[in-house]
Amino acid sequence: MTRLEILGVSVLMCACASAQDTDPWPARIATAKLTLPQAIERAMTVAERGFVHHVELEQDGARLVFSVDVSQGEENRNVVLDVGSGEVVEQEREHEDVRAIVAACRIDLRRAIAVACEGGEGTPVEAIVRLVDGAPVATVVVHRGSSLAPIRVDAVRGRRLDAKPAEASAPRQTDGPRFTASFGVDKAELGHTGRNPNFVLVPGYRLVLEGDDDGDRVRLVISVLSETRVVDGVTTRVVEERETRNGELEEVSRNFFAISNRTNDVYYFGEEVDIYEDGEIVRHEGAWLAGVDGARFGLMMPGTPLLGARYYQEIAPGVAMDRAEIASLDAVRDTPAGRFEHCLRVREDTPLERGSEVKTFAFGIGLIQDESLLLVEHGMR
Repeated sequence: MTRLEILGVSVLMCACASAQDTDPWPARIATAKLTLPQAIERAMTVAERGFVHHVELEQDGARLVFSVDVSQGEENRNVVLDVGSGEVVEQEREHEDVRAIVAACRIDLRRAIAVACEGGEGTPVEAIVRLVDGAPVATVVVHRGSSLAPIRVDAVRGRRLDAKPAEASAPRQTDGPRFTASFGVDKAELGHTGRNPNFVLVPGYRLVLEGDDDGDRVRLVISVLSETRVVDGVTTRVVEERETRNGELEEVSRNFFAISNRTNDVYYFGEEVDIYEDGEIVRHEGAWLAGVDGARFGLMMPGTPLLGARYYQEIAPGVAMDRAEIASLDAVRDTPAGRFEHCLRVREDTPLERGSEVKTFAFGIGLIQDESLLLVEHGMR
């Protein structure tokens, strides 16, 4: 039996053992200061590259640890983390080639865990991805009640394989996973300056897009300001968007973003909106702030985009509920500022309205296309 096969059946063995013995998991979970996804992120920081194909919270002799297996081509790096501090207890290289599994996956284990645990299914304590009849399947073991339960997730489409009929027929959930709305981020790791491959959060950076919309000439100027603002306990960077139509100011928004110093994920904490008519502010439609009236921060741009990933960008019920799906990681776009290849294409919509929009982001630059608007200028000012 291969190591992967042993790991695959360990889920059932673990569940059976928990039914026979006194349940040890509440104490173990209480001891752990990191979540399973955070353990993955920490291990990836240590490993620097690769794909996590197995992670578990386990008792190692007298120690409680996270054991994380990172595939690095023909080798596997096992990173063992202390559950309290997240510090590396030990590392070991093993000759284990799981490239076939990695190549088949379209989501990572963090995404699989989010899908499995959506709706309060329990606390994840183990996750593993393996091939089942040639297709990648992630099994996430959660502790709920007084037992362990495995939840299987399609690692291509990112949806549960054991979904109930009512869940399977829910609007917009039959063609892919639900949209992630909870990100398990420690606010202490969020900063107000930085960049990831598709989003620049550095004061002085500016993007200018122009295009025709219903016969009108529209110009959008996006500027990363030197200003910061504390929103929901986090110091965020202010990014201003100024939109004009036929030379007349139509909308000004001040958007509040923060970036993780571990993952480079950029989170969206809200916006102030001024909508103009004839040079006068007439309303503030769409304005929201995390921490106010039940609103929560969303994910604006992941540091490591994954094809098919779905997530909420704004979570302000009844006001702003924009959400995104990564539609391509290899798009090509011609703009007045040049031709860009290997771009990230995102499809955005909201449950509050009909229809969707498409945006394209270029590596190292950011937004280069917003529907009919195309990049004409970018850089520091």
